[in-house]
Amino acid sequence: MSANQRNSAVRAALATALILAAPCARAQAEGESQDAFETKHIFGFTEGTDVGDAGDKELEFTTTGSIGKRGGGGYNAIEQKGVYEGAASDRFGYEVGPLGLSQQIANVPGLANLSQTSFSGVAAEPKYIFVKRGIDAPFGLAVSVAPEWDRIDPVTGAHVSNFVLETKIYLDSELIEKKLYAAANLIYAPETDHETGVGFSQYALTGATAALTWRITPTIAIGAETEFYQVYNSLGFTGRIGSAAYVGPTLWAQITPKAFMSLAWSAQIAGNPANGGPSTLDLYNQSDIARERVHLVVGFAF
Repeated sequence: MSANQRNSAVRAALATALILAAPCARAQAEGESQDAFETKHIFGFTEGTDVGDAGDKELEFTTTGSIGKRGGGGYNAIEQKGVYEGAASDRFGYEVGPLGLSQQIANVPGLANLSQTSFSGVAAEPKYIFVKRGIDAPFGLAVSVAPEWDRIDPVTGAHVSNFVLETKIYLDSELIEKKLYAAANLIYAPETDHETGVGFSQYALTGATAALTWRITPTIAIGAETEFYQVYNSLGFTGRIGSAAYVGPTLWAQITPKAFMSLAWSAQIAGNPANGGPSTLDLYNQSDIARERVHLVVGFAF
């Protein structure tokens, strides 16, 4: 992707955020209850522990963009996830839904040139709160184990049958009442792939993220987060392909009493393929690591 295309993609995401955030003042004037404030989506890529109240139901649409790869060329992948989210209790929530993927790849080392948009798989995410913030302790602790099946490889675009089982630990805390919030996530995502004509392969991604968010009004919060990921050519912690660190800003807005949006953008500030060799560079480009990432979530309660 050229610099102009990349800037256009970022501007489009920011414009979407501003359009969606515009009605926030009206939502506040309509008397939105502030007691129902949840931390799940206020941190960007990092996620808070909350799952909502028992019986809550939402439709959520998540757009995640990966822009640029090491070694040049043009790379742009946008994954769209639409999920039904529910809360069976105030400690157990779940979401399930289909995935769509749009990819444009040109002259990236280790990747085939392509341009495609397709239904790409399905995902589910059950999540349980072991320690509820403000009730059990001053911090929250939750765990999710999320299975995902992909028919299109989310990085290379190849037609595959991939299974991912992402395990995530969530921590969050309210540092200043109704104002300053902090969160951290730990991630382990093993993956088995089967590509026609290639056979089976195994990968694993590990990660740690941390974020701070300041609630500047009852309906708007801004913050920053940092992320670090390592990718392995195995299900364990051997055969490291490479690593990357990211930083970026976040924005959350309550559009109406029953609708919200969350936007995050992050840029890679450090990262190298293992050993730095050409063959490792190719593997690095076949991993989940990109130069820039954008994350937009829009949700509607009903």
